[in-house]
Amino acid sequence: MSQIERILKMYSRLQKGHVLNKAEQAVHFNVTEKTIQRDFDSIRSFLEKDVPNEYLDYDREQKGYKLQQGNNTHLHNEEVLAIVKILIESRAFPKSDMHRLIDKLTVLASPANQDFIKKLMRNEKHLYVDLQHRKPLFSLIWKLSEAVHTKRIINICYQKENEQNAGERTLKPVGILFSEYYFYLLAYQTTRELSFPTIYRIDRITSCNVTNEHFKTPYRFEEGEFRKRVQFMHAGELINVKFRFTGASSQAVLDRLPTAKIVGRDENSVTFEAEVFGAGIKMWLQSQGENVEVLSSEHLKR
Repeated sequence: MSQIERILKMYSRLQKGHVLNKAEQAVHFNVTEKTIQRDFDSIRSFLEKDVPNEYLDYDREQKGYKLQQGNNTHLHNEEVLAIVKILIESRAFPKSDMHRLIDKLTVLASPANQDFIKKLMRNEKHLYVDLQHRKPLFSLIWKLSEAVHTKRIINICYQKENEQNAGERTLKPVGILFSEYYFYLLAYQTTRELSFPTIYRIDRITSCNVTNEHFKTPYRFEEGEFRKRVQFMHAGELINVKFRFTGASSQAVLDRLPTAKIVGRDENSVTFEAEVFGAGIKMWLQSQGENVEVLSSEHLKR
């Protein structure tokens, strides 16, 4: 085995969280401890020059060298677990794709904790239920994201749930969001002038062609700002609404409606104002039943 191959193998093990003992490495590679020490020095020199966020440290308790992180650019074990939990609860992808993602994320944890994460997730992976469409989405999401970034017009075939034939649409894509199981494309129609984008479920796009024709929008569209104002992925006209809330948790209202502000409070209720898209907010307000009274918004009072 060449020196370069030996060093690469050692570095690979260090990256996976292993602690390398000099004597054990000498036996494993059938070389002297002095040779292994030179290998460690080469790895340390490489890290200092090319990987400023990592360094080689000697652990006296474990009697070996290990890789340490100099900043917060790497995921910790608990962060990996939290991400995996969120991912599987989202049900965003078919079972096979979801399992593959979870496995890839799990290996980012330290080797000592990978088995723990695998045990925690084993039953959840087994009981995971696909969404009805069972459609691989990674390639399409990437393709649409590139079209959004480069501001290129797309032609799609879109299959609505209760229609037998897909309809053709020419669109100006401006964003992609995820909400409650589904990915959505936000796009302006080329045939209609609207002040807000139309929302399309990405799993219902049966084909997509990205053209070479670029488009311009009158203002910079920001997905995050749109997300703050939309409920249940239903857009509609942007409106201001004021309502009185008598439910148990005003905090839940602020979490659900990021643009909401408390403008009044008494012993039994809290009054909110929010800038939101009309169709979605109407659905949310109706879902609150007697806990909500709309105080001002002609659009919602009709």
